[in-house]
Amino acid sequence: MKNNCLITILLTAASATQLQAVNVAVNGGFETGDFTGWTQFPSGIQIVGAFSPTEGNFAVNIDNSGNGAANSIIKQSNLLAGSINPGDAISVSFDMRGTTAVGGIVFAEFFSEIDGGGISKSEILGGPLFADADPNIWTSFSFNTTAGPDVSGGITLQLGAVTGAAEGSVANVFYDNVKIDVVPEPASLGLFALSCLLFGARRRR
Repeated sequence: MKNNCLITILLTAASATQLQAVNVAVNGGFETGDFTGWTQFPSGIQIVGAFSPTEGNFAVNIDNSGNGAANSIIKQSNLLAGSINPGDAISVSFDMRGTTAVGGIVFAEFFSEIDGGGISKSEILGGPLFADADPNIWTSFSFNTTAGPDVSGGITLQLGAVTGAAEGSVANVFYDNVKIDVVPEPASLGLFALSCLLFGARRRR
């Protein structure tokens, strides 16, 4: 048992050093020049173009201004369905700039999807997001989270531009450099290594 515990602890330590975040976002920089990899729920204008991107040649503009109470959304949907585990560490990052006014706001939402329908975990990342006062200056956002208790349907990132019912509501924003980094959770090895350590401590006492 002692040898098995030692081997498991060493394997756990090795796994922890070898595990690396993998960016699973598809076309997160919009470098295809279109919405490849994205699902659109348009309201107003959604365009991929050469909008002074932070990297590469393209970014996306979502201009939902003047459409009443509406949310213009683009999504990376059901990523890693069947191959991500509950509790896996996830980092979401992107760059954003633009203008919001008169009830216009920006949200980034993250979902752990259940195969066949439903959501086991949903989050608004950071609450309403605020760009720099200068609409030409990009702001970088980064959020850390974990996969929900049932992630059989994969993970989904939703980026939106929301306008209110007030006349003149503005949500004209640009996104670029979207990344969804996933680090697998070495849960089983870690739990066994911990049980070995606790068992050894009890025996010494």
